[in-house]
Amino acid sequence: MRHLALVFLVACGVEYDVTGNYAYFPLPEIDALGEGGTQSLPQDTDPLLGWIGSPCETVADCPYEDAVCLLDSEGFPAGTCSLACDQYCPDADGYPMTFCADIAELPPAVSDLGDGGCLSRCDFSAYPATGCRADYGCAAVTRANEPETQQFTCMPGATTDLSSCQLDLAARGVVFSPTIIADRSPEDYPELTCHVEDPVVIHTPLFGVDLIYSDGDNPTDVKGSCEMAHALADTILDVEPEGVETLRHYGTYNCRVIAGTNTLSRHSMGDAIDIMGFDFADGRSYTLYDDWEHDRDNPVGDGGAFLYDAANRWHDDYVWNIILTPNYNLAHDNHFHVDLTPGSDFMGFWDGRYIGPALYVD
Repeated sequence: MRHLALVFLVACGVEYDVTGNYAYFPLPEIDALGEGGTQSLPQDTDPLLGWIGSPCETVADCPYEDAVCLLDSEGFPAGTCSLACDQYCPDADGYPMTFCADIAELPPAVSDLGDGGCLSRCDFSAYPATGCRADYGCAAVTRANEPETQQFTCMPGATTDLSSCQLDLAARGVVFSPTIIADRSPEDYPELTCHVEDPVVIHTPLFGVDLIYSDGDNPTDVKGSCEMAHALADTILDVEPEGVETLRHYGTYNCRVIAGTNTLSRHSMGDAIDIMGFDFADGRSYTLYDDWEHDRDNPVGDGGAFLYDAANRWHDDYVWNIILTPNYNLAHDNHFHVDLTPGSDFMGFWDGRYIGPALYVD
């Protein structure tokens, strides 16, 4: 697994895991490894004030309508601003998203709150070390009046439920929120199950590079597996030194089958992204549709050369297991499809290290 490989890499100072299957580009050092090869992460300081999840001594520290202060004496270290809820909670700009935790998940001392209490969801943009303020842990809890729904929430005194992959992602400095994506089936295919391992929401920008869907103007967060987030981080670290400030894409997680088949797409596992192109700080923009040079292994244009070289680096460095270029077929004429199909090493049209003239018939 990629996240286990990262622990090995940091400990040994090498670039590849023991199988040679993955590489991580050089990153800032993470904190010292603890027992068993897991990180001993510091506690964040300076908690956000004045909203759900913030510390409080009295309700005056929670300046919003119908606020309650769950006290230290009630089992909430340094107090927690909250709100009675029956299913959903409000969010506010500049703060982590919130979650209506079922009352049974909370300390007994606040059982008179009602069906549930609003708490802060885990968010590594607000609390980069652990996702939560000091003395709170990132735990999966059930939504009030909706027992089939869970989310990672900052719970008092809890031990983190995050995977080693997610903790490694935080240690790299990737800003994300852990999430839970329920298994489901694609439309018209009830016999198939879309499952995402260790799902996360990756916050944009990623290492200073905006993530933008298609030709839109506004950066948006993307959802996928933790392993995909690592690979996407590697991709950004590869192209950012070239002056890239935006990665444009056609999507990540999508519970669907491959067009024309009854086989699940890797998008349904959340470990794929369709890369449309890149914008640069100097105003350049290279897209697969406009700049890829078909059937050439020596592109002459600057855009074609950049895209060709980038795809080959990702392949040679094992960033992605599958890289489908516009040379693959017409369905990929405007994007790189990249994914983490287990055990694969595939670029272009066949199994192997091929990239070049198309081998297909239109």
